[in-house]
Amino acid sequence: MQARYEHDIKEVTLEEIADLAYELTSNTIKAVEEIERINEEIHLLAINALIEAARAGEAGKTFSVVAGYMSELNKKVEKITKGIKSERKMQELGNAIKEQALIVKGNRLADIALTNIDIVDRSLYERASDVTWWAHDSYVIDALKSKSNDSINKLEKRLSIILDAYTVYHDIIVCDLDGNIIANGRADMYNVKGINCNNARWFKSAFRDRFGFESAHNSNLVNGKLVLVFSSIVKDSNGNAIGVLANIFKWREFAQRIVCSIPLPEKEKKVTRACITDSNGLVIADTDGKMLVDVIEFNGKSDLFNTSRGFILEDYKGKKCIIAHALSQGYENYRSNFHSLLIQPIQK
Repeated sequence: MQARYEHDIKEVTLEEIADLAYELTSNTIKAVEEIERINEEIHLLAINALIEAARAGEAGKTFSVVAGYMSELNKKVEKITKGIKSERKMQELGNAIKEQALIVKGNRLADIALTNIDIVDRSLYERASDVTWWAHDSYVIDALKSKSNDSINKLEKRLSIILDAYTVYHDIIVCDLDGNIIANGRADMYNVKGINCNNARWFKSAFRDRFGFESAHNSNLVNGKLVLVFSSIVKDSNGNAIGVLANIFKWREFAQRIVCSIPLPEKEKKVTRACITDSNGLVIADTDGKMLVDVIEFNGKSDLFNTSRGFILEDYKGKKCIIAHALSQGYENYRSNFHSLLIQPIQK
């Protein structure tokens, strides 16, 4: 027997199987209606034959028996065709397949959404670990304490080496306690030294939490690129705060690769919107490319966003859709609190 490979097998969805069932049902009903038409003609012939047999008297008795048999056969065929026409098993099968298809597809999309947000949390956990670790670097502490040109130059070389190894970052910056940037690892690319960041969310939050954070935004520190920023307080040997170190993460490059690489067949992938949002539904990663300009809204959003994983069937922008969702579950001691969504129109 010749082997069959994956590319040799035509992929058929449950919806397409349901459509085939409906088509079969429709063709069957049409065939039954044609049988009924023919059977009606036989019925008329049988009646005419009985009439003629009666007129023929004794000579028509034999033909009368045949005509009577034709009449009985006509009744049996009529009973069978009525039974077939009233039988709705094929329609029920089609409906059941379509319902199961939605359940299977909804769960599959929810699983993909969960995988996407899990990848995000695991990666961002590493980013949080990076910033808290590098805030203890001796080059960072020395530069903030002395603020000499020599210590700052050494720090920038150190940060440049780190960035060469950790290519997920646009830049690493170091600020004093007033929020003034004293050094950055990509000084040749981003001329930010001297810029004050004391009003930035990532700078303020560094003093409130274990590490600071600012969600997806276009940062003027890296020429308006879409980024996340992680920050951490830098302390001297006595435990006194002397500044803040911040990592500017390449959010667009990372997140867009996740949402654009969902494991779906190409024809299904083309009609499916995959995105990541904040807790308000603001899109921060999106196959439609509407980051920071679109807010996902639909009936039942609040309930769905409160579930860790699931899906609903709901109208979205004028179309009935499967909306699959997964909430950030966290990794180790980090949790992004982002939401992962896949939105797919329901085939009619």
